[in-house]
Amino acid sequence: MPIIIMPTTSFTRARFDGISRLRADFRVDQNGKTFIHDRYYTAPLRISRTFRPDGGSGELYLYTTDVSPGVLDGDHYQSEWLLSNGAHVILSSTSAVRLHPTPNHPSVIEQTFHIGKKAILEFFPEYVIPFRGSNCTMNTEFHLEQDSILVYADVWAAGRIHYGEAFEFDQYTSLTEVTRENRLIVWDKFALEPGRDIYGGSPAFMSYTHSAALWIVCPQIGNEELGMIREILRKNSDDKRMIFGASLLAHQGGVAVRMLGTSAERLQQCCLSAWNVLRPSLLQKPALLLRK
Repeated sequence: MPIIIMPTTSFTRARFDGISRLRADFRVDQNGKTFIHDRYYTAPLRISRTFRPDGGSGELYLYTTDVSPGVLDGDHYQSEWLLSNGAHVILSSTSAVRLHPTPNHPSVIEQTFHIGKKAILEFFPEYVIPFRGSNCTMNTEFHLEQDSILVYADVWAAGRIHYGEAFEFDQYTSLTEVTRENRLIVWDKFALEPGRDIYGGSPAFMSYTHSAALWIVCPQIGNEELGMIREILRKNSDDKRMIFGASLLAHQGGVAVRMLGTSAERLQQCCLSAWNVLRPSLLQKPALLLRK
């Protein structure tokens, strides 16, 4: 079934000022299907593909693409996503976020999501790779309304490991904030500056080179769901190539999961497995399958 894209003028078309922008507005039609009401992007950011899952369900799959080699010296990416009440978006990207060296100016990535009442966002982007000599700040904000659901997997590598570049970037800072009805429920900052703070590797990482954070924010989550996540991750960590911890959020319903490992792909799969153990009961939908 074709995806309907309806261009409007609801977004201001800003003159190019050196910032690469992507904006998308999602609505729900009379049949309960999510569609793109409006979208706008400037190079190198773009929306590359949309499709619906088999079976005629109402959610919309969406992939973004960076058509450049990656985030370059002085790049500034801004993306803004609006999910209207009841919308359901499954969002991913087509390739890893490659942070190139920044000899002159740091790079910045800003992502803001507005998730309306009873809307659902499942966000599984590809992992971040900071190259030798890179300096990047990534800020991600989620603003949730009543009974909305957020699932976000943030996977990170210490560099191009097979090129011998582990922990050789200049600086990497990531800040994740989640609010529900203007109340802060997640504030998570991850920052490393290897040249100043680390010598010969990171004590926080031990022998591991990759990390993942999984945030599942949903009013229906409690101790039973936490136990299910811990059990599936325990099965995935039996070979000692990864370790994990999972706990309930202090306020509102939700779970925070932390993982360390040696493979981004494995951590991505573990994030997906942890969510899929809950998805059928929470959303009354089958396990999520990301087509790449």
